[in-house]
Amino acid sequence: MKGGVWRVVMLGLTVAAAALVFLGVEITQLAAADRTAFTRGLAICGLGLLAVWFVFSRLSRHFRDIDRLSDRLSGTRGGIDLEPLSGGHGGELARLAEAVRLVRGGECGPGIGLPGDGPLGSGRMGRALRASLALSDDPLLIVDEQGRVEQLNAAAVRLLGLEEGGDVGKALFRDDLARAMERARGSGAPVTAVLRRTEDGELSARVADLGLGAGALLSFPVRGMAHAAGLSGKRTLSLRPAQPTTPLGDDEPLAALPFVALWVATAGVEPDGGPVIAVGTVRLVGSRIFPTVSLALLIDPIDPVPAEATARHGIGTEMVAGERPFAAVWPAIREALHNCIAVGIGVDAALAALARSAAQAGIADPALSPSLDLGILAGALDPALAGASPERLAEVFALPHHRGNASRGGPQSEALAQAELAVALLSRLTERGVVTQGQARALIAGESAAASLRHPPQA
Repeated sequence: MKGGVWRVVMLGLTVAAAALVFLGVEITQLAAADRTAFTRGLAICGLGLLAVWFVFSRLSRHFRDIDRLSDRLSGTRGGIDLEPLSGGHGGELARLAEAVRLVRGGECGPGIGLPGDGPLGSGRMGRALRASLALSDDPLLIVDEQGRVEQLNAAAVRLLGLEEGGDVGKALFRDDLARAMERARGSGAPVTAVLRRTEDGELSARVADLGLGAGALLSFPVRGMAHAAGLSGKRTLSLRPAQPTTPLGDDEPLAALPFVALWVATAGVEPDGGPVIAVGTVRLVGSRIFPTVSLALLIDPIDPVPAEATARHGIGTEMVAGERPFAAVWPAIREALHNCIAVGIGVDAALAALARSAAQAGIADPALSPSLDLGILAGALDPALAGASPERLAEVFALPHHRGNASRGGPQSEALAQAELAVALLSRLTERGVVTQGQARALIAGESAAASLRHPPQA
């Protein structure tokens, strides 16, 4: 089981031993008359053979330890292995064996569970993970899909001032973290990111995706920082330059375009009036949805929310009382829409509501995203669906039942429903041979023209 490395090493040692024996024979023949040279030559050969034996002995024990560690990892050993590893407690294999002991259920105290590992704090992997967090000198924390802190070590508490169950958005800008989590999920490997703190300053972090629905692991490597002020919240790094906008031309394939499903609730008596009181977004690229890259905001309009508006979307005065005003949340909304095509049922009305609230908040030139209306797109694919309700569209495309009430699932669930409808429509477009943004817009323009013919404006 030692494989090719073992065979190559043993062959090399055998050749070295044979060469030393040959050298010893030659010495006995050439230096037999010179007793000093003869003794010195044989002593050198003897020391060489002793060194070969020592190397052979050490390598034999090393490969034997590897075999035993492999048995522990695979779980094939029937009994308990009580023999200590030859490297002692300080060796690399001994440290690996200790990690295996933790994972196999060593006594590490209560810990958190992993997906499929039982309730929080009950799994063996959870105990091992808590032990790993406690042993790490670097700040580590695990956040779920909604940004709630599931687990963190003492170093992370000192660095971020968070606690278990807290909102990571209180310490770090959600937008930076969402982009990093999206890159980690897309690449399938940990990524390095610079995360801005909500107070002041930036932190370099490693972000690893833990799988769909399992959140992400954040690590903040602090070793080797030039100044301890790097952990104090003071600015030690310059802000990153704004990312250039990528052209979203008509020739771009729909499967590669960045979309953002947008849902907006207003406090007007009519659906298209009043200030914005809730915003939900979910990012998707083509037909791939990124639930972690989402935004869910409630906004205090100052004035009470009319009963007609609450009946429409389920958000009342008590839900938004004490939330931030529109001007305070606008940067997060702008970042969520940046360089994306906004999609949704009635998305143009949603963008108009955002523009109206931005103007009321004194925000000049909000620079909103281009849009694709999913309701019009569905009607273009099937005229029978023109003007269909969200519930009807969800039924036709076999999507999860549309909630229709944000008080139950929140703005994010409403935006997720829009994202799922967008994926279903993109699939139908592909089947129809509509594969670029220009073709989709031409299809929508044709449906809009047909709708104007069916319902001509009143004189």
